[in-house]
Amino acid sequence: MLPHCLLAALIVASARAADDSSLEFELNNGNKFPAVGLGIGNMQRDRIPGVLGTAMLQHGVQLVDTAMASNTDAALRDTRGLQVVTKVWYTHLGYGRTKLAVEDMLAGLNGCCAVTMLIHWPRCRDDISWMHCAEEERDLPQRVKDAGPAPAEDAWKGSWTALEEFYAAGKLKNIGVSNFELDDLNELLSSCKTVPQIYQGNAWQLWFRPEVLERLREKNVLYQAYNVVNGIVTRESAAPRAYRVLADVARAKNADVGTVVLAALKRRGVATIPRASSPNHLAANAPQAVASIALDDEEADTIDAAMKALMSGRDLPPEQPVVATFTSSLDAAVRLFWKNPDTGEEVLNGEVSTGDGLRIHTHPGHTFTAYRGDELVRSFTVTPQRGGEEAFEL
Repeated sequence: MLPHCLLAALIVASARAADDSSLEFELNNGNKFPAVGLGIGNMQRDRIPGVLGTAMLQHGVQLVDTAMASNTDAALRDTRGLQVVTKVWYTHLGYGRTKLAVEDMLAGLNGCCAVTMLIHWPRCRDDISWMHCAEEERDLPQRVKDAGPAPAEDAWKGSWTALEEFYAAGKLKNIGVSNFELDDLNELLSSCKTVPQIYQGNAWQLWFRPEVLERLREKNVLYQAYNVVNGIVTRESAAPRAYRVLADVARAKNADVGTVVLAALKRRGVATIPRASSPNHLAANAPQAVASIALDDEEADTIDAAMKALMSGRDLPPEQPVVATFTSSLDAAVRLFWKNPDTGEEVLNGEVSTGDGLRIHTHPGHTFTAYRGDELVRSFTVTPQRGGEEAFEL
């Protein structure tokens, strides 16, 4: 297992973004690709136009993620100005079946969008409970069966050849794969004519499959993560201390926890496709909202450790108390207040005169405000998870 600090370096190296405020990554083919999109795969089709309208017009969303299995083409075909990531289902693996699937999806989209096409899975697997390989093959339309044989173990190779041909013909903007394990990924990268631009995978892999990230980095393939908000933000009960760390950072940034998580991943060079349909979630996941969160290295590492804990269900160790020292070089005394994290009420802690210091025993993530008379001089947040001592200059 690679150490945590090396993991962060690997992720950063896998894609190029200008800075924290950038809304795009540059792919290995030179194309620009939105850093934050919107997942619509399991959304009710009659809701998609309304949600997309809000996402695009109010929140600047420029990319949606869906799949062949979701059958959302008709709901997207009248949309203009979007990039769409969609995927070939495992029942359609093999050269002939994949050609048919891509042609059908492009026809369904009716030229509405720039299309990135992925192979959804390298094969159907009987050991995955929701995959029903024999039944799905049996129930396919005859035209699919006529296009090619039932997928063999390595049928994805023919599928990749088909995607390469569509890409070379200019019918697909980008191509890639999803949910490939390292062995299949190695075989693809060692034999392909066109290197994938996108790899889509569960956010879980970012911490627990570093070898996949390292291989992608070697070819500058962008990692696009799914299951981010659901896999992290909704798991508070699995690692409450880790969630509290995220909440403390979010509070200090005046942002939603989900927004901070997406910003931290973008800073690591990872694109995301959070699902959302409610106005509040669409606003929290908006590309501009994510890009507005500036994180320093320490904050990013703190968030990364908390996300790993939430994903694994192994909580962070108990917080270590902090001794915060406040000193002042101002020409007048200032009053220092502790801000209640639950109510926002400011409670007076003491007064700091010029050249003096005030030591306070507190906890990571707590916030203090300093006033000279009625004028707010500065606000301070104790660094989450640092422990020990921390000094602040007024």
